[in-house]
Amino acid sequence: MQNWDDLRIFHAMIGARSVREAANRLGTTHATVSRRIRSLEAELGHTLFERTRTGYELTSFAQAVADLTDVVGDNIAAIDRLAFAQEGGLAGNVRLSVLEDLFLSVLDEPLSAFMKQHPLVDLVVDTAATLSDLGRLEADVVVRITRDPPEQAFGRKVADSPLAAYASPDYLADRPEIDRWIALDYPPAISPQLQARPVLRCNSIGAVVRMLERGQGIGLLPCFAGDKSEGLIRVSEIPQVPDMEIWVLTHDDVRKNPRVRALMDHLYEAFKETRGLIEGTSAAAG
Repeated sequence: MQNWDDLRIFHAMIGARSVREAANRLGTTHATVSRRIRSLEAELGHTLFERTRTGYELTSFAQAVADLTDVVGDNIAAIDRLAFAQEGGLAGNVRLSVLEDLFLSVLDEPLSAFMKQHPLVDLVVDTAATLSDLGRLEADVVVRITRDPPEQAFGRKVADSPLAAYASPDYLADRPEIDRWIALDYPPAISPQLQARPVLRCNSIGAVVRMLERGQGIGLLPCFAGDKSEGLIRVSEIPQVPDMEIWVLTHDDVRKNPRVRALMDHLYEAFKETRGLIEGTSAAAG
């Protein structure tokens, strides 16, 4: 191989649904990723990826290459983390990975304030459903909803994230004898929590909020989404369901980078102020 950086492109493509997604992970362009993959295939004399209806799949040759290069990729990522950690000052990029629904419900205002306080920081936000890999430096900071933070991560738990049942006032004012269940496609939220007929199942928190606001039924939502909606109220007969935790994390190798430190401290403070909303104990839960 003439260009070891092609391994970075190759690893980004593994598991990516599209060339565009791999490009976003790398902070480069769709055309650059396509060109570098074609160049690597030409150099090796073998096809690496086959395009299918569901995305890109590794060929058998590429799988063997991936197995051999995992250690090399880990070492390259470690060098990247070391270099990033040594950067000084509050000017330059810092990449944040956070679920879109949590961003829209909780973090849009705090991150806007961060941008005003640190005008020389270029904040790059990834709201993809699959949270970025800290070890590969796909993100510098992640806000992760989990009970099992990854190894080598540095950070803290900032809130519990329970589920509660919600419906619109109009639906509750004219409630049918057998309720209609609007299910978030997430195991703890799928099954009705009362006698109800399932009428919708969807993997988008925002879409479930909209259908509930339109009076289509009752459903479970994270409190940070349900309590934030002005068109929904709690269904008091259904108790709150304990669920996940929210963590703010970075890789231990880069935690002293000034931009990472500034962003994490800002997020800690933001979650301290919004913890009541997330945990369903604020005035909005009433």
